Amino acid sequence: MGMKHAGSGPGKELAAVIALGGNIGDVKRHFIGARDMIAALEGTRLLASSRLYRSPPMGPQEQPDYLNAVILIQTRLNPLPLLHRMQSIELQFGRTRNKQRWGERTLDLDLIAHDDTRMQSPELTLPHPGMRERMFVLQPMCDVLPDWRDPVTGNTARDMLQRRVSTGESLLAEPEDW
Repeated sequence: MGMKHAGSGPGKELAAVIALGGNIGDVKRHFIGARDMIAALEGTRLLASSRLYRSPPMGPQEQPDYLNAVILIQTRLNPLPLLHRMQSIELQFGRTRNKQRWGERTLDLDLIAHDDTRMQSPELTLPHPGMRERMFVLQPMCDVLPDWRDPVTGNTARDMLQRRVSTGESLLAEPEDW
């Protein structure tokens, strides 16, 4: 099951996968607020939310663990307008962008996939290029859309997760509802 729909022109409803991450402040509250704000965007509705997972930081280790989740939405917004609205939501939750990659953050919203769109621009690459190697994206993604098929590799989210586990990575433990 991909995210294919009857067309991809303007005004068509398309499914999009958004990953949420954060490790500063009341992250769970930030996630709930961001999910509500995304669902309230014009022409957008929430279809599903993953469970909430805890993961070690990807970059500098002198920071708190992250919370991670994925939401599945249906939207009439094209990828770049959706990305810009997501960035605005991040700012409303105190997100600051500095030069430190993978540093601490109150809220990080990543557009992982937008229907079966393949794009590469200075601002956005779809599907998200790092998601295939990230347990903190793949595991929650499998909660909401395990049969999503990567338009680049042809692999499903479940296949990619199983591949990570088969190479020795551990599943993220003790997910919780939010």
